[in-house]
Amino acid sequence: MPSLSQNLSVWGQTYDWSQRGDEWSAAWGGVSHQWWTTLFPRLQGYVPADRVLEIAPGYGRWTHFLKDLCRELIIVDIAESAIAYCRERFADDQHITAHVNDGSSLGMIADRSIDLVFSFDSLVHAEHDVVSGYLDELARVLAADGVAFLHHSNMGAYEPGSYDADNIHWRATSVSAGLVERLARSVGLRCVSQETVGWGHETLLNDCFSVITRAGSRWDRENVAIENLDFTRQEIAMSRRLSSQYPPSRPDISFGCLEPRAIETKHARALAALENNEPENGRLLLREQMRRAIDPEAMNDLAVLTSLCGDREEAIDLLRALVRLHPEHAAAAENLAALDMDMRE
Repeated sequence: MPSLSQNLSVWGQTYDWSQRGDEWSAAWGGVSHQWWTTLFPRLQGYVPADRVLEIAPGYGRWTHFLKDLCRELIIVDIAESAIAYCRERFADDQHITAHVNDGSSLGMIADRSIDLVFSFDSLVHAEHDVVSGYLDELARVLAADGVAFLHHSNMGAYEPGSYDADNIHWRATSVSAGLVERLARSVGLRCVSQETVGWGHETLLNDCFSVITRAGSRWDRENVAIENLDFTRQEIAMSRRLSSQYPPSRPDISFGCLEPRAIETKHARALAALENNEPENGRLLLREQMRRAIDPEAMNDLAVLTSLCGDREEAIDLLRALVRLHPEHAAAAENLAALDMDMRE
């Protein structure tokens, strides 16, 4: 098995990146189909997330999708060429920062600051020491309810000599689902889901998808472990079949939570307009926002601005709707009571 330095030489210097790593999704019928059939169904319950860390993004195959599912995305890779390419590819995405690391440490990440860690199709090549190093770091950087989705090798579950060493897709031989669970527990983390899969095999469960969180987090539970030996002949085959009938998702369309950032910007501009004694301008901004997405705080402020513009009945209607949708919204209930009293007087 290649060492860490050998991996760096291959991925950072000698590998032909002309297809940006998209060639590794060919079995699924392409990157888009792999994302939507294999990755997103497993990630959907954990996104959107505020701050996401992607370990080993390569040339951004999954970064392209993750960037629309968070407010801040940090990517780290051992290969300088990969990080340089990602910086150029995602130059217009100001919420992405990219770093070169040593392959097992995350010194650029603040303690307890990451809500979702994601790594796919890379750590399968990482041996025991690298995986252990990253788990030590995850124990430091995961937020209180942070969660990590890691794709790693399971070849350590098999005795050497019991399989064809030339046909395991370059998987690390010292890492297994059991090892990752034990290492996680030793640093205060918990594996809450482990799916071992037959990646290109019908007899070997050579890979594992582990979901890891802090002990005591809202995701913490007894580990749910399943074996999916049909991964290649069913899931990958289905994706490839779909790709022969239907086109991939458009690369210029966002499917995640970029809109909340735009919403926050408009909300801030609306409040600034109020401070500048321009309530009508602020009202127009929030009205436009409400046509695209409902946000309780913005809706409450829209009602206040509407009242200041003289349309108290409309303001009351907005607040009544908000209180019905969000009865726990104390400010809306107070504003509604105040306006009702003013109208009666």
